[in-house]
Amino acid sequence: MHSKTPRKIVHLDADAFFASVEQALNPELRTKPIAVGGRQRGIISSASYTARKRGVYTPMPTSQALKICPELIVIPGDHHRYQQFSRYMFQIIRDFTPYIEQCSIDEGYFELTARREPIQQTTQAVRSRIQSELGIPVSFGMGTSKLVTQIASKMYKPESFHLVPPGSEAMFLYPLSNRWLPGIGEKTGLALDRLGLFKVFHILEAPLELLQQVVGNYAAQLKQFAKGIDDRPVISQLEPAKSYGKQHTFLTDIGSLDEVELRLKQMLDRLMPKLRADSRKTKTLTLKLRYSDMNEAQGSESLPSPTCLESDIYPLIRPLLERIWEKKLRIRMIGISLSNLYSIDSLTEELPLFANQSGSSQTRLRLATTIDLLHKTLGANSIRPARDILPPSRKMNGK
Repeated sequence: MHSKTPRKIVHLDADAFFASVEQALNPELRTKPIAVGGRQRGIISSASYTARKRGVYTPMPTSQALKICPELIVIPGDHHRYQQFSRYMFQIIRDFTPYIEQCSIDEGYFELTARREPIQQTTQAVRSRIQSELGIPVSFGMGTSKLVTQIASKMYKPESFHLVPPGSEAMFLYPLSNRWLPGIGEKTGLALDRLGLFKVFHILEAPLELLQQVVGNYAAQLKQFAKGIDDRPVISQLEPAKSYGKQHTFLTDIGSLDEVELRLKQMLDRLMPKLRADSRKTKTLTLKLRYSDMNEAQGSESLPSPTCLESDIYPLIRPLLERIWEKKLRIRMIGISLSNLYSIDSLTEELPLFANQSGSSQTRLRLATTIDLLHKTLGANSIRPARDILPPSRKMNGK
């Protein structure tokens, strides 16, 4: 009996993507410290590695970056151009394999298991094409799983080209910080540190019951990751990855949890009609906060089943917001996005989620689509939730 052929997976991560695109378009900028960002209440969204060596990083306020590096060249940026380069980059990969999972504008996985040649040979061919045709630097991690390839690409940036050979996954992960494992952010990492579980090998050797004190039901899966076991597939899509999102920067920083929750619900109210208009459903809500000190926090929560109804997502907002708002600082910017999308064959289908609650999903969906039609024909203010009309003293308890 033959053993299973190891998978050949590659993680691509473009280096300082926005800044690199600007340098590719203007070669005179290649050796200079440059950054992409805004000047009015602006932050640095991408910095070249020359700028990083001089202390510029993301998301640093632009004003601070210019003080640290007065010769820094700040470019407003052009998202359309960056989307175009991203599209070209992934089109190059499609010439080698159809199995591509794009995670963001500058990052994704692709699988080469079906190809006979060594993984390094094909990946080098991809790398050469991207460098010659687009002129941007990229990092690659290669191995048998998403877990090790993502870490390998990021650990040795920029222009990483690192292979984790089959069978060496656990050894590769063994000495790393617990923060490298999926699902371990700074807050969870600190909790693990307090238990003495600083490294991956500490997590591997820890009793399951001890891990459960910190990560609950995720403990068993975390143990598997610490062993280097990751069977997650590369999920190729016939169309580009898509999500729906909004963000808003406040003129005055906000410190009220109730008010931030209200604003997020209002943003959700404007997003969901777009999903219904595109015949899409979503399972995953992501919230993003930018504090007054310009640091950011982000978190996601998923529903058991996809939905296109605001009322199904409202209950996720408050607990998720309380979870990610860790600092005792006011909020400068908020963002909301909906991902993990599914097509709706019919907008009159019965959605299984919450079907036993008062008012079936089908009834609530008909009501939602009727309100969408009223907004389209009579305007956005023709019908509004009571929370947006009542005086603040009545709609918010304050905190």
